[in-house]
Amino acid sequence: MSNEKKFRIAVDTGNNEKAVRDRCSGFMRYVMERSLPWDIRFFAQWDAQDRQSWDRLILKWKPDGICLNSQYDISDGRLKLIPHIVAFGGSFIGANMKCPCLTTFVGIDDRQIAAESFHLLVKRGLNHFAYVHPTTVSAELYHSQVRSEVFVRMAEEAGFDCTECRQAKGETADWATSLVTLASELSALPRPCGILAYNDQVAREVIDACNYAKLHIPEQIQIVGVDNQEDICENICPRLTSIEPDFFGCGWIAAQKMEELLATGKTQHHLMCGVHRIAERDTTRDLSGAARLVTSAEKLIHSYACRGLPPSPKGLTVQSLADALHVSRSLLKIRFRKVREEGVATAIRRRKLEEVCRLLRETDLPIGEIAARCGFPVPTHLNALFRRTFGTTLRDYRTSSHTP
Repeated sequence: MSNEKKFRIAVDTGNNEKAVRDRCSGFMRYVMERSLPWDIRFFAQWDAQDRQSWDRLILKWKPDGICLNSQYDISDGRLKLIPHIVAFGGSFIGANMKCPCLTTFVGIDDRQIAAESFHLLVKRGLNHFAYVHPTTVSAELYHSQVRSEVFVRMAEEAGFDCTECRQAKGETADWATSLVTLASELSALPRPCGILAYNDQVAREVIDACNYAKLHIPEQIQIVGVDNQEDICENICPRLTSIEPDFFGCGWIAAQKMEELLATGKTQHHLMCGVHRIAERDTTRDLSGAARLVTSAEKLIHSYACRGLPPSPKGLTVQSLADALHVSRSLLKIRFRKVREEGVATAIRRRKLEEVCRLLRETDLPIGEIAARCGFPVPTHLNALFRRTFGTTLRDYRTSSHTP
C-alpha cells in the first residue's frame, strides 16, 4: 500500500446547491469506503471563473484528475491539461462541448424523472396534465425538453390531454408580469390538473401563480417539482412534492469511474442514474379525495348526462350520479364545487346542451326528438333553457349552423 501512487484529484463544489452537495457526498463516500490514496482539493465555481485561482489549481498543483459539477466559464485550453476528467451532465449537451472528447459523463435520467412524475399523478385519478418549462439557461432547456417530451407522450398514450407551458420572459419582463402571465395560463387549464415543473424553483413559481389566480391546491391543481430542495419544498405553502434524483449515486459512480480512469485510461461516454425517491408533500396529497371523486363524476356525466345511468330511462340527476359513486348527494355537491367551481347540476345541464348543439348541427332530427334524446322530456323547457343560455332559439341555431 505504501508504494501506491497518491493521485491528486480536484473536485468542483459548484454553487452549493443540494444536487452538488449530494454528488460530492457520494464521491467522498466512495473514496473513503475504498480507502483510495487520493489527495483531494475542493474548488468552488468562482475559483474556476477567476484566472489566478484557476491557474494556481491547474498549472501549479497539477491535478491528475478533476470532477466537474459545471462546465460553464471553464477554459477548454486549461481542461486539456488535465489527463482524467469526470463531469456531471450529458456529453451531447452543448454546454459540455468545452470538455475534451475523452471525458466520462455521469448524468440523471430525465426520462425516468418524467415517467415517475406521471405515474404519481395518474394514481391521484387525474386525466388532465401540464408541463411547465424553465426560463433560464440553454442546458436546463435541453433537460426540460427531454422531460416534457416523455411526460406529454405518456399522457397522450394513456388517452389524456397534456399542455406545455412556456412562460418565456422578455428582457424587460419583471417578476409581477411573469406571475400574471403564468397565472393566466394555469387558469385556462382543465381541472383537476396534474403539473410537472422542470425543477423546484419553477414549481415554486407555479404555486405562487396558483395562489394569485385563486386556484386550489391540491383539489384543482396538483404539482410535482424536481430536485427535492428542502429549503424550497418545506418552506412554501402548500409544501411541495418533489422527485429526488439519485445525485448521491451520481457522485458514487463518478468516483468509481475516476478510479477506473486512473488505472486504465479508458473512458465511458455517458452513464445514467435514476430517481432516488419521491418526497411526497401537500401538493399531491388528495387530502379530501375531491380530485379523484370529481374526475370519476365528470366521466359519468360525459357518458350518461343525456340518457341517464342504467336502469334509469331518464336523464342523469345529481342523486343518481351520487348513488353511482357511492357518496352522499351533499358530499358530491360540496367536492364538485370545490374543484370545478360550478355545481353538479350545472355540469350535467352543460353536457346535455353540448349534445343538443351537436345534434342540431349534424342531424335533421325533429327538435322534439332531440329534446327527448338529451334528457328533456318537455321540449318547451329545452327551448327556454337554450334561449336563456345562448340567446337564440333552437331553430335559429340550426339555421345559422347550416348556413355556408
